[in-house]
Amino acid sequence: MRKILTTDLIIFLGILLIGLTFLLLNTGHSAIDIQLYDTYFVIEKSSMMLFIVESLTFLIFLIRAFLQKFKAIGSNIGLIIGLLFAIVITYYFLQVKESMLNQMEKLDGEGLHDRLKTIAEANKNIYWTWALMGFWLTSLLLLIRRAVKIWRKR
Repeated sequence: MRKILTTDLIIFLGILLIGLTFLLLNTGHSAIDIQLYDTYFVIEKSSMMLFIVESLTFLIFLIRAFLQKFKAIGSNIGLIIGLLFAIVITYYFLQVKESMLNQMEKLDGEGLHDRLKTIAEANKNIYWTWALMGFWLTSLLLLIRRAVKIWRKR
């Protein structure tokens, strides 16, 4: 049991090392700009590092947890950390979507019908993102329950 926990810790530290390497390689560069329609989104390097670490942590530990049938505490804890990162990223994504929706609602002018249609679609996307947040939270609570159950059996 200790070997599995040590392996999971080494994997997690390796993922953090990959994220730190990305951060250090981009120290001299400016933030990442993404153009979406007529809006620029600026992503800081630390946020991009969080996204990389979250994605790798979630995917690797999800695969490990499935292979071990959620019976190993190390992979469950790694997946819990990945889910926490996913919740944080989804929350920030929701904030960006809601601020874009607020900006669209403030705008007046030509093409009001098209703009109202866009606002309605944006509202629907926000509801789906909240549903995803609920899924993450439910998964997190069930996984914490499973990890505590395994820990008590030790």
